[in-house]
Amino acid sequence: MDRLIQDVGLLLNSTIENAKTKLAIVPGSQIVLRYIGSSYQNDPARSVLELLLLLFAVRYFLASKYSYTKQNYVKLGEDEIDELVDDWTPEPLVRDLDDSEKWELDSVPVVKGRNGPVVSVSTGEGTFDNLINLNSTDVYGISNDAEAIEQAVTTVRGYGVGSCGPAGFYGNQDAHVNCEKTIAEFLGTEGCILYSQAFATLSSVIPCFMKRGDVIVADTKVNLAIQKGMQLSRASLFWYEHNDMESLEDALKRANKSYRRGPLPRRFIISEGLYENNGTSPNLAKIVELKKKYKYRLLLDESYSLGVLGSTGRGLPEELGIDRSEIDITTGSLAFAFGAAGGFCAGSNTMVEHQRITSLAYTFSATMPPFLANTSSFVIRRLTASNSPVTALRTKAELLYDTLSATNRNSKKPVLDILSRRGSPVIVLQIPKEVLMRLDQENSPRAVSEDRLLQDIVDIVRNDGVHIGRFNRLESSEIFPVDYTVRVVANAQLSDDQIISAAQIIARGFARRLE
Repeated sequence: MDRLIQDVGLLLNSTIENAKTKLAIVPGSQIVLRYIGSSYQNDPARSVLELLLLLFAVRYFLASKYSYTKQNYVKLGEDEIDELVDDWTPEPLVRDLDDSEKWELDSVPVVKGRNGPVVSVSTGEGTFDNLINLNSTDVYGISNDAEAIEQAVTTVRGYGVGSCGPAGFYGNQDAHVNCEKTIAEFLGTEGCILYSQAFATLSSVIPCFMKRGDVIVADTKVNLAIQKGMQLSRASLFWYEHNDMESLEDALKRANKSYRRGPLPRRFIISEGLYENNGTSPNLAKIVELKKKYKYRLLLDESYSLGVLGSTGRGLPEELGIDRSEIDITTGSLAFAFGAAGGFCAGSNTMVEHQRITSLAYTFSATMPPFLANTSSFVIRRLTASNSPVTALRTKAELLYDTLSATNRNSKKPVLDILSRRGSPVIVLQIPKEVLMRLDQENSPRAVSEDRLLQDIVDIVRNDGVHIGRFNRLESSEIFPVDYTVRVVANAQLSDDQIISAAQIIARGFARRLE
């Protein structure tokens, strides 16, 4: 029996080799054969599906044409048609808003005029002038910088506004190439690739390198863009508790034990330099140690840490003295510290060039407007020339953090929790759980939903002269339950007195609503 199986195997192998030899005569056949081989190895289920689709297509095109007859049609008279039309009641194109949606819409503030450190805001309650703005992520005030504005205007006059096409179809201009080079030099990486939208960067980069059967180990607090990228990749997901390195090591062990046989999967740890959801930073040195120990690659999203952390704004690795080469893939947004829009992915040239063909957001999306690429390059050159903007912003961020902490400690009862780390310009505030429990137990009229409580606090603070906002998140799209929070953002253009005054007003606003 064994001899028979061996003979059948040899016959099949020789038949396949003969077929390959004959197919090699056909131009382009080697490309198809390589694709089938790699596809079957990485995703056998997809290969079976593609084979079924091919057979269906052959059956469809070779089948005889269908015969359509009108013998079963019912011919209606004009009166019957008119009656049916009169009886038809179309559904509304858009349904009416419910009460919660109306409340959410009414609570959205509208900034009147140019955004800046001091703004006028219009809400359902009226217009508020001369508010200290702690709700803008333009931390360096690029939107009000005369030199940056002049550069943007010059670019628009030379290039127009939009790029009018994807990078592979005449959309990639010298502004984009120069911006990629500038970012790569700033980070100390071999290469960089630009994306027109920050959210699409992560949701495209992750599936570009990870597929079904690969392994991703991620923090439970990663942002929504990372979550969507991981879901789109169809890789196996393993989670570890937020910033818990023991939990991370356990997840790495579990992930490695899950491997049985077949080709080795690609394995990644995904983290953020400064977490969007709470303003904390991970123990990057320990993560690098564990990724080497368990043979993983590391993807670090520096959307909120780049341009902010480190002595020259080069992100969390610079702050902790970790070489950028330890980070396999660095992603980030150009809409935070750089005052522009879009995103980037930096690392080795091989990794970057792979995305130019296989990354969907790069291949099929129009490139970012050239003036935004030039604006990003301008800001990076400014940070490279002098670290004074980074130092000034860090001073303001620490002052805001310290004043909020001191004012909260000095109150009768602490009424806010600061989730963020010191030095982060993004400071996330939350109502303490014990305060919420007390309000519920007292059956107080103040005991309403947490997001309503936070909106009341935002309104109180606005009435006292400071513009802040709730950190709105898409709960239905998040993998884990969300925290209801208020996010305040330090601004380098504000004076120390304005920072101190705003922090005290915010702390008092929490106290007035919750005590």
